[in-house]
Amino acid sequence: MSSYKVIGLMSGSSLDGLDIAYCEFKEDGGKWSYEVLKSACIPYPVVWQLRLSKLVLQNAINYLKTHFFFGHYLGNLVNDFIEEHGIRDEADFIASHGQTIFHQPENKLTSQIGDGSAIAAETGLPVVCDFRTMDVALGGQGTPIVPIGEKYLYPGYKFYLNLGGIVNISCHVSEDVQVAFDICAANLALNALARDLNAPYDAGGEFAASGQMNEDLLDNLNQSWYFEKDYPKSLSGGWVSRVFMPVIRRSNINTEDKLNTVCEHIALQIAKDINYIQTKENISFKGDEQMLVTGGGALNKFLVERIQSHSPIELVVPEEQTIQFKEAIIIGLAGALRVNKQPNMLSSVTGSSQDNIGGCIYQGTYKTL
Repeated sequence: MSSYKVIGLMSGSSLDGLDIAYCEFKEDGGKWSYEVLKSACIPYPVVWQLRLSKLVLQNAINYLKTHFFFGHYLGNLVNDFIEEHGIRDEADFIASHGQTIFHQPENKLTSQIGDGSAIAAETGLPVVCDFRTMDVALGGQGTPIVPIGEKYLYPGYKFYLNLGGIVNISCHVSEDVQVAFDICAANLALNALARDLNAPYDAGGEFAASGQMNEDLLDNLNQSWYFEKDYPKSLSGGWVSRVFMPVIRRSNINTEDKLNTVCEHIALQIAKDINYIQTKENISFKGDEQMLVTGGGALNKFLVERIQSHSPIELVVPEEQTIQFKEAIIIGLAGALRVNKQPNMLSSVTGSSQDNIGGCIYQGTYKTL
């Protein structure tokens, strides 16, 4: 049996903060299990939200400086977490996803900032990071990562839906095949609209529920070429800001109506892609299929209701710990798989030439792997 105690770090496209999940992973005969020992969500201060959101427009030296400074910042946040819970001697290593800035797999590039060596220097613990670049080098999308964790840690569901900054879906086609891809914008757009109403996000979807769906805006949102592209495929925050949000901003309707319409758009695109996966993968629904729904958007009751109204299968919203920390947990597992020399990226998901082991390891000064 292999056993690892891992501090998993996830910084998502919505830029709301750093999710930390300290977990114990155990592998026995090819089967993995986990227990969340401690967890925390640390909001980013406005200065870091602005710096990260504007980095795609900065020059090379500012990009590199932010990469290293953000790594030291993450390391200090982890140190605070370690000291609060007294786990420095217990934790084996840190697994960090970093913050995606550029993602252009068609050009064979992707970048997640938050320098692993800086995190290792600050904490003294080994760090596994840079999970996506090997897959992109092999011709894949480098995303999503989560299907490997869904396969090992959350079995029993046919579909998995993550309502984060961007919606992504995965399907357990068979024991050997999973497919997954990004669908459309979610919290990146919804949170931006909520800020127009002086709120950080639309709590429970109350703003959206008070609005009316607008047919013209809905038609325009559904027109993007991306929605007709076959999978594997992926989106970036840049696509949301440059392509999706301008369509919303051109509409003269009130913000509540925009939120209502975006929720309807999300629900329709998800239903369309479930049906498309069913047809393409020749899946016969038996009537008992379920879809696990996680990510911050799973707490948006109005959005979940609209998705369920269009979905051909039952949605399951788990307890809040899984909703909030599933991605950080799976990043921890991806690190454990990397250390265990097992694939953590699936070619059936990303379109790469083969399953592969992603992740660089920076040794710590307090502990090594």
